[in-house]
Amino acid sequence: MERFEFDLLRAGKLGVSSAYGSAAAEAAEYCLYRNQHHNPASLVLTLKTSLITDLLWREVGSELDSTWADLKEAVEYGAYAVAIVVSVKITKFRRVARCAQSGTGIDIWLTDSTDDRGIFQRSARLEVSGIFNGGQSVIKARLKQKLDQTKNSDQTTLPAYVAIVEFGSPEIRMQKRGGVGQ
Repeated sequence: MERFEFDLLRAGKLGVSSAYGSAAAEAAEYCLYRNQHHNPASLVLTLKTSLITDLLWREVGSELDSTWADLKEAVEYGAYAVAIVVSVKITKFRRVARCAQSGTGIDIWLTDSTDDRGIFQRSARLEVSGIFNGGQSVIKARLKQKLDQTKNSDQTTLPAYVAIVEFGSPEIRMQKRGGVGQ
């Protein structure tokens, strides 16, 4: 069984800083706590089929209520954390870079490069969306919406991945749209 954890994200080993990775991981942990999950959480990973995996996390509590009082923000950053740690394990891409969000329709660049040579090293696109607690119909509708949204950056000809992270189950549903020619 595949296990996912936030350690490399917290350590700054996946392309974003350790400070950003730690904050995103903490947001995910807070959303899991608010949904009354315990470590490890059984994570439903849906690609073409669904499988149950483990998500290892640091249990937190109400001490984070004042930090993550804006639950919408916690869900957003927490979804980034889960999507990053899952994406780098299930794809060939081992590093990420945040994307300037001015109309690109994506949140993160995925790369298989370990250097910082810039845009030409970007290998795929990742759009992430978080749901605090919602059912399958909410996840399915959000997935469709976000797949359409990635079309804004189709001129890159890079494949696009969409990751919908739902903290109630918890679940991550991912789907890929082609590359050249989409």
